[in-house]
Amino acid sequence: MDTGEPLGLIAGGGRLPLVLAEAARAQGYRLVVIAVERGAHDPPLPSGAVYAAGPGEMHRLVEILRGEGARRVLLAGRVSRARLVGEGDAEFRARLDHLTDRGDQTVFRQVVVDLFARAGITVASPLEFVGHLLVAEGPLTRRTPTADEWEDVRAGFRLARAVATLDLGQTVVIKRGVVLAVEAAEGTDETIRRGGRFARGVVAAKAARPDQDERFDVPAAGLVTIQTLIEAGGSVLALEAGRTLLLDRPDCLDAADRAGVAVVGIA
Repeated sequence: MDTGEPLGLIAGGGRLPLVLAEAARAQGYRLVVIAVERGAHDPPLPSGAVYAAGPGEMHRLVEILRGEGARRVLLAGRVSRARLVGEGDAEFRARLDHLTDRGDQTVFRQVVVDLFARAGITVASPLEFVGHLLVAEGPLTRRTPTADEWEDVRAGFRLARAVATLDLGQTVVIKRGVVLAVEAAEGTDETIRRGGRFARGVVAAKAARPDQDERFDVPAAGLVTIQTLIEAGGSVLALEAGRTLLLDRPDCLDAADRAGVAVVGIA
């Protein structure tokens, strides 16, 4: 049984919450996990203090964390934007109703972080625990992009940063300068699938906002992203160096190498 300092983990979908949980436990923390939107295909969460709550149920989240003695909390994983702004308890809704901008960063900073702070709970950065997983600049796979692919990488990355700045999403799928898909609420993998329906050999670029709050929605890619790109007939995955997490790196790069897909970090 974990006996260290309690640390909250609000877990959305995907693999990042589990990776974070393993890293935090390795540092001696006792985890208090609250699942807010886990799907049937998401990996199981670690055993221990595991609770369930809906997106925006701030009173319940605070009540659980306080009851377990947690004064810090991590937020990680995929959460439906429509559910986040369409659901929630009375306190969350009251704060949300006063916002003229309901972008992810605004909701996170002005509603979620503030409500936790008022309860004496600090939102911590996942990079404190998994910063070593940030992508380095340069090619990560044996294959590097061709000259034409490099043009799409550069164009796609510029567009991905612009899209991220608008708080729409983080990913753009492009082929020979033609934008095939832009991420909105569906997430990176579905964006890649959508773009791959238009052409083979697409380039997927993923970037962070210039003012990305590292406590929330840190860009991440993993084995599912690589497999999705391969299935979609994609040729390159470009990730922002120093600001994007690559989970399960050995498996990701091995799968990419076997499929002849190039993975690169872009500064």
